[in-house]
Order: sequence, then C-alpha cells, then structure tokens
Amino acid sequence: MLKINNIKIEVNTTNGVFGAFHEFDLGLNIIRGNNTSGKSSLFQAIVYALGFEELIGGKFEKTMQSVLKDQVEYPKDNFQNVLQSNVLLEIENSHNEIITIRRFVQNPNRKSQLIDVYEGSLLEEESLKSRPMFIHDSGGASNEYYGFHLFLEEFLNWNVPKVLTNKGDLGKIYIQQIASSFIIEQKSGWSDFFATMPIYGLNNKEARVVEFILDMDVYGNKMKKQELNINKRILENDWLSLAKRLEGFAEKGGGKLIGVTYNPMIINNYNEINILLSREENEYSISDFLDLLIQELEDLNKKENLNVKDKISTDEKIIQEKEDLLNQMSFDIEMISSELTFNKQQWTNFNYQLENLKDDLRKNKGALKVQKLGAEINLKVSENHCPTCNQEINDSLLPLSVKQVPMRIEDNIDFLDAQIRMLVVNIEGLESKISKKEVGLLNLRKSQNDIRSDIRDLKKELISDDRLPSIVDIEYKLNLKKKVEFYSKFLEEFADLKDELIILSNHWKKLLEDQSELKGNTLSTNDISKLESLTSNFKQLLQKFNYSSKAISDIAISEDNYLPLAKKPDGDLYYNIRFDSSASDFVRSIWAYTCSLYKTSSEKGGNHPNLLMFDEPKQQDMSIDDFGKFLKELSSYKEAQTLLFASFENSDETFKKATSEIEFHLNFIDDKLIKPILN
Repeated sequence: MLKINNIKIEVNTTNGVFGAFHEFDLGLNIIRGNNTSGKSSLFQAIVYALGFEELIGGKFEKTMQSVLKDQVEYPKDNFQNVLQSNVLLEIENSHNEIITIRRFVQNPNRKSQLIDVYEGSLLEEESLKSRPMFIHDSGGASNEYYGFHLFLEEFLNWNVPKVLTNKGDLGKIYIQQIASSFIIEQKSGWSDFFATMPIYGLNNKEARVVEFILDMDVYGNKMKKQELNINKRILENDWLSLAKRLEGFAEKGGGKLIGVTYNPMIINNYNEINILLSREENEYSISDFLDLLIQELEDLNKKENLNVKDKISTDEKIIQEKEDLLNQMSFDIEMISSELTFNKQQWTNFNYQLENLKDDLRKNKGALKVQKLGAEINLKVSENHCPTCNQEINDSLLPLSVKQVPMRIEDNIDFLDAQIRMLVVNIEGLESKISKKEVGLLNLRKSQNDIRSDIRDLKKELISDDRLPSIVDIEYKLNLKKKVEFYSKFLEEFADLKDELIILSNHWKKLLEDQSELKGNTLSTNDISKLESLTSNFKQLLQKFNYSSKAISDIAISEDNYLPLAKKPDGDLYYNIRFDSSASDFVRSIWAYTCSLYKTSSEKGGNHPNLLMFDEPKQQDMSIDDFGKFLKELSSYKEAQTLLFASFENSDETFKKATSEIEFHLNFIDDKLIKPILN
C-alpha cells in the first residue's frame, strides 16, 4: 500500500517564507479549490516528491509551476522572487512503516535529482536519520543503497520483474510506468488509457503494467518463455560449435563424421554417431578400425623379419600395384577438381541470378503496391485504362500490334517467388555437393602423398644391401604401432566429445518438453479469472457512470494488451473503445477502467498500491449526476486512499450536489495554495 499522510511545501522568498500544509486520510479525499487556486500545483508537488514527474510531461524542476521555482504572487499583483523551495511528503506502507521524502524544487546548491529520505515522520520528530538518494539517472531504479525508486519498490513490497524490451533483451518495468495506472493528471491524462506512461523501450508496455498490477501468472509464464527462447539460442550455438569441433576432429583422424547435424536433435541411439575410417576401399568405425590395426600389428610381431633379398619380387609387385593405384588416384583427383570448379562456377551464377530475381521481385511488389494505392483513390491508370482516352493499358512493353497477353503483376510475383524458391534449393544442394567434394579431394590428396611415400621407400629398399633386414617392414611396423597409439587416444577423445553431445541432446529434450508445457495460451486459470473479473467490473462501472456510446454487451477487454475494446457493428472485429466513444463517454471509460484495475486487484489479490489520484476528472462538460456517481464509487473504497483534485465549476451548489450522501475528507484551498507561513 502507498498511503499519502501529509505534504508540506516550503518556499523561501525575498519577502519571507511561504508554503502550504495538507493532511490526507484513508478513503476519499477531495481537494477543492477554485481555478488558479493551486490545486494542480499541489497535485504536481505530490507527484514530484515521488519522482513521478514524467507523468506530468518531463523531468526535474522544470515540470513544476512557477510559484514553486520562480515567483510567488501574494497578495494579487504582488510578486516575490523564489530563493529556495522544497516539498516534504510523508508516506506510509501496508506495514505501517512511515518515511518522509524531501525533494528540492529550487536550490542553487543541489540538483533536483537528489532526494532525502527520513526514517519516520518529520511531523512527530525533527531529528530523524536520513540518507540521500537519486532518481532519473543510471542506477536510480537499481542501485541498492542510493537508488530512490528501487528503495520505493522495496518500501511498497513490490517485486517488479524484468520483461522483454523492444530490443529483444530483458529490461525492468519502471515504477513511473506502473504509476500511470493509478495517477491521472489533468492536461494529457484524460486523452487515453495510460496516456502519460513513459515508454523506456518496453514491449507492449500497457499489458506489462496490467499484468503486474493484477499479479498475473502470465508474467511468470512469459518470462519462462523468454528464458526458454534465450536458452534455446544458446544451446543451438553450443550444438553448432560442438558439431563443427567434431567435424574438425574427424578430419584430423582422416575420417568422416556421421549421425550429427548442425541443428540440435534428440538422439535416441548414440551408436549411430561415429567416425568412419577408410581401409582397402572399405569403411570402418573407429573401434573396428582400431581392432584391425591391433590384429595386423600382432600378426606382424609373430612373423620373422625378412631380409631385402627375400622381398625383391614382392616389393616390385607392390610398387607396380601402388603405381597403378596412384595413376587411378591422379585421374580421380583431376576429375573431382574439374567437377568442383564447375560446381563453384554454378554456385556463383545461381547466386547472381538469385540477386537479380530478388531485385525483380522487389520492383514488382512495389509496382503492385502503387497500383493498389491508386485503386483506393479511383485513378483510371490503376484500372489499366488511360485517364485521357480510356484506351486499355497492358503491363507490357510489347507493341500494341502484337496480340499477346502478358502476365499480370500478381502472376509475375508468384512466378518470381517460385523461381527464387527453386534457386535457393539448387544453391543449398550445390553447397552440400561442394562441401563433400572438397572433403573427398582432401582425403584423396592425403592418400596420394602416402602412396608416393610408400613407393619411394620400396624403391629405396630395392637398391639397398640385400643382406640387411627390410627397412620398409620395420618402418611399416613402427608406423602401425604409432597408428594404434594414435587411434586409441583418438577413440578416447571422441568418447569425451560424444559425452558432451549427449548432455546437449538431453538439455534439448528437456527444453522441448518445457516449451510444450507452455505452448499456446500462457494465461493460467487464475489469469483468466482475473481478466473476467476486470471485464465484469469495467462493464458494471460503465453502466453505473451512464456510458452510452456503445451497448455494454459490445464491449470487451483485449487479451493482448488488456485495454477496453468495442465491437464493430455487424461483425466480430474489436477495436480501441476510444474510436467509438464520445468525448465525455471516453472519460467515463477511463474512470471505469482505472477503478476496475483497483477493484480486481483488491478482489483477486494483486499489486495495486491502493492509491488513486485524479486531477480534475470532471472533463468534457460531464453531467453533475454522473460525476456524483463516480465520487460515490470512490467513497466506497474504504481500504484505499483516493486523492481527487477538482474545482466543482467554482460553485458551492455544484459541490454540494456532487457530494451529497457521500463520505469524504475535504481539503479546501481558500484563495491560494502558497501563502505566507506565520511562525
């Protein structure tokens, strides 16, 4: 709860101290005074002390009336210059904790961003502990010790959440935005719902404030959705990064990765994720490939080492086989290289065509839009007729003598769309081909180098001393041993990478499950009940205040931004109630909506501060009877505090008629708000 106990205004002038003091109670408080008496100055002083002056059109002392910052006129035509001025506002929360806020309007030694907060009532005790705080600067809503609006949130026991901003990141709802739901000033406040709400880059700001005021579950659900979307993007990036690491790891071992895509997925059979290694024109998994190497090494270790003379014929035969294989490999490399060059040229051509088609599509859509815009204002040219001679105009540059029917612009657009889609598919297919051929070419060249090295070693052995052991066999055995060691470690590292993928896959499964639970409408049963209550309260109050622009049955509350809607005649289309309400009826709808937010929060358990402030709510020549019904409704809110500032047309008779049989507390401003203060 936010209860205003009292306000004291002090203005030091060249002719002494001026000011005002007013106390307020629970229930309806009417602050009455004639026009130019200072009612709005009092209203603005309360708003200013709370740091909410953005609701009255700006920031800092410039939003205040001249009487608080420039000159005091008292008595009439007698002006005193203001030397210093400040506002002292005593407020209380639902735990009966009291603080006094002091904020200077005019002080040459202090900026108006500074606010002094006293722990208690300055009326009862003058020597209170205080601390300086600030507003309207970085940290004003987040600094735990000096941020006044964060302090005020905590004082009101509000846990204001972070929501999605227009930039797509998370930002906080500011307390000034929430205040626009229960404080309505005179100049702009009656022009629309939440008319004076600061924007602060908040996405769908009205809805976020209503969700907070009514303490709706959709708040938490939307936050969960936002968090899930953020986590989803993070996981997609992590998955892509890991998939590329696995690809690079596979290439490092001379293999090909299978079973892994660039997009996250639920993996049911982890054995399908593997790296295939080639040996003698066959492909093996890492473990099978390693088993083959180990078996071969064991077989070689059992055999005796041969001398060079014992291997001459075998070596010559192997050299011939390897040279034949090398020739075939060179031919394959040349063929794949040619195909790769051709595919890359195709890819370049397709992309060039794609850009041209997109440009043509943009031009055709622009032409269609211009044509449609012309049709709306009934231009002959938009109907494909010359406005001068009424001759038919075709969408073609062909001579009129050629009897050929060109395609309409709409047909052109459909055709270009189809062409673009086809090209995109072809480009994606080419990119996949190019990637596979590049990997294949890399592996072929690596194998080619290995075979050349083997041939050199075999030829070198043929001319060596035939009594010596075979160096090729010894080197082969050593290389085989190194391969066994390499692929043993390779298999272990792959298992670790696979474990990372399993963890990401499990996270992805959990994320999809959580998204499925939040799929569709994020409104809970409790939220639906609160919106039904808000709608019911709003309609009842519209009826009570004699709203007549639309049938009450044709009015609803939007499920998107929770603002009042009116049904279009002969249809189900709804639109903002403002567009189909008379000026006075729209003011009635603001009365009803503002009160409905309080009533629904009170009935269903929300975050409303139980404070309502209205500056001159009798707008647009509102009837006294309807205004009286509004006051009677406000007087029934015994657990809330309403501060209503009104002139009652400067008429005692009007005041008596509007307030008859209504319980209220009166603050009457006699003559002027700011007067000399007598010691």
